[in-house]
Amino acid sequence: MKICILHIGTAIPNQSSKHTPSPVRFKNLLSPLLPKAQWFTINCISGKLPDQHDQFDAYLITGGEYSVYDEYDWQHELFDFIRAVNAVFIPIAGICYGHQALAHAIGGKVERSNNGWSVGILPIDVVDSPHWLTPPQQSVSLFSMHQDEVVSLPQQATQFMKSDHCENSGFFVNTHILGIQQHPDFTKELCLDLITKRKKMIGEKYQNAIDSLSSDHDGQDVSQWMANFFSV
Repeated sequence: MKICILHIGTAIPNQSSKHTPSPVRFKNLLSPLLPKAQWFTINCISGKLPDQHDQFDAYLITGGEYSVYDEYDWQHELFDFIRAVNAVFIPIAGICYGHQALAHAIGGKVERSNNGWSVGILPIDVVDSPHWLTPPQQSVSLFSMHQDEVVSLPQQATQFMKSDHCENSGFFVNTHILGIQQHPDFTKELCLDLITKRKKMIGEKYQNAIDSLSSDHDGQDVSQWMANFFSV
């Protein structure tokens, strides 16, 4: 299986970070669970999407510091690509921004939340259990870092996770589209740095977000769900 990570990178050339880039984080999580997979990465901002949407067997869209309602050429190209992949039922998953991009591209609606930031390690309820959702869970705790959210799912989508802050925290379409708003790939160190960096924007939720990082999270279990989804 050839899996292509569609990385929502940065528009700043040569920007460095002390943290592992998201494509590497996902490969580190998923490679042990998908030992036969070959991994490829395309930067959606500075790179070129595949000319043939069936060039790869599956796709994974990462998070990123953008809103789907921003007017960037690369975003419109990504949305067109998602629609083309959807039309031929190639598996594609999206996390955070990727989750929102999937919903937006195929008929859902994304808006800035009236509740401000969803941030820290937060509980997420599982409301539907497709066959790839093993190990089964009634709820999970995941890293959250977003203001935008999917407020209306695409008509063909099924909700499978929700939270107090984000009603549509997870959805799927048949066996080929999977969207998850929260971050199975984050580490506590990365989340702490982002919370600290965005302290003024986060506002009154800042201290609760910091305190939440003392909790455990279920990123490994949700990574197993993603691996199961790709293996269908």
